Amino acid sequence: MMRMLGAALVVAGCGALGLAGVCRLDGRVRDLGELAAGLDVLQRELGWRLAPLPQALDGAARAAHGPAAQFFARCAQRAGEADGQPFQQVWRDSLASAPLRLAEGDKTLLERLGPVLGRYDGDSQCLALEDTAAGLRTLQGEAADDRSRLGRVYGVLGMTAGLLLAIALL
Repeated sequence: MMRMLGAALVVAGCGALGLAGVCRLDGRVRDLGELAAGLDVLQRELGWRLAPLPQALDGAARAAHGPAAQFFARCAQRAGEADGQPFQQVWRDSLASAPLRLAEGDKTLLERLGPVLGRYDGDSQCLALEDTAAGLRTLQGEAADDRSRLGRVYGVLGMTAGLLLAIALL
């Protein structure tokens, strides 16, 4: 009886590891989409309303959800503080501290936006925001493909590894 219970727990644990991998892939897809939506709002705020950067970032934080909203809110808070730190560093630090589930290439794309925001004219900033949002949407499509392809692999591998381990332990 105890062996069967242990085997069931091993299968469940390995299956949970596979599902955790699927959740990580799904989180990346969601975060990329939320970041792109936030950048769209930021572009409208800077281009049409001509809002100051901290207010525009606050609008992006209200429009986004989850970790992307936290990222934009932290940028808005730190950009509004008068501590003399350049916005590029604020953007990079906020990106590093946000609980975003991004790959290194995703972060590199976002880091390139930091030096442009708050430094150049409105048209240049809007163009950079548009390009970055388009790049994020492209990465989101690739991440969605990875999720559908690798998600099944992770789920099957988790359950198969659990079953094999359970058989070996019995």
